[in-house]
Amino acid sequence: MAARSPWFWPSGWASEVPRGSPAARPTRPAVEEPACPSDLGEYPDLESVPYGGSEPLVPEGAVEITACEVPGTGSSPAGLSGPRVLTLGVSDIVRVINSLPSYQTGLGVRSPQPSGDARELRCTAVYRDHELAFVLRYPDRQPVTVYTDVNCRVAVSDGRGRGLDTALLTTFFDRYRTQLVARTPPESVPTPTCAGSIPTSRLRLTPDRSGLDDRISVDNPGQSPQLPTRLVAVTACRYEVGDSAARLTGQRSEWMDAAEALRPTVNAAFDRARTTTCGGYPGYPPPTAFDALLVADATGATAEFWLRRAPCPALISGKRTGVRPSDALVAAIDGLLGPPGR
Repeated sequence: MAARSPWFWPSGWASEVPRGSPAARPTRPAVEEPACPSDLGEYPDLESVPYGGSEPLVPEGAVEITACEVPGTGSSPAGLSGPRVLTLGVSDIVRVINSLPSYQTGLGVRSPQPSGDARELRCTAVYRDHELAFVLRYPDRQPVTVYTDVNCRVAVSDGRGRGLDTALLTTFFDRYRTQLVARTPPESVPTPTCAGSIPTSRLRLTPDRSGLDDRISVDNPGQSPQLPTRLVAVTACRYEVGDSAARLTGQRSEWMDAAEALRPTVNAAFDRARTTTCGGYPGYPPPTAFDALLVADATGATAEFWLRRAPCPALISGKRTGVRPSDALVAAIDGLLGPPGR
């Protein structure tokens, strides 16, 4: 009788296994690298997405989140910021995403739509040149993208939608700035320097002006407070304005504690109730005298502020409407540069 194979199934049938051949194992698809959407054409149709529900919008276990500024149709990505990759406090962002309200909300108001119909999106008519998408990376699964739309106040992922809470944006950027501070040695932050002259035409507050440089607001979209991170260096600059150019007449820099002491004063000065049309459209004359305040914070980002002194006072930042400068801020700048006219 022929010898039996030593391999048997419980039923008694023999099964030969060729020697030297490894047992077949299921293969797991390779995990893709996270990638930002290239434009808003990659966004899902917000009207067709079902909203509501309490199940998690994204899986737990993400190890990295990238915030992507996705350009709108016809807009240029040249002026947008690159991807911000967050590895610190990622679980905090996942919790915020999964606790987003079921439906659209008002600004800071967590309540369902009055109609009760999650498909009736209420969207503003304001044009935005970009929206934010968040791409989550996992060690053992494919990336997950959360598409946000500020106009419609919604967040969508994997064919499901929720209302958008501003806590998602503020928490992400708070954590991102903290990460930048941890990775930026204070001594590596350059001290801002005054321009020797500025064309007088640039001082006119016309509607199409380029605005002041403000890299701090890039990672602080809410701008409340205006300066959210401790300051490392400040430079105050004083100018006299001529027919064609404003000429630098004085400057002074402060560092670390002395620079940080100025931050609460700047933040307090940007009170929206104090807006002013001084120097604005349609008159927009240039100032005859003004000071500039240049600041660098612990993330390495910088911002510029203009204090128009005469013929009327106004504090300018970015492309925002000017505000009436506070007495405390005027006194602080005069403390650095001395009283005007000296």
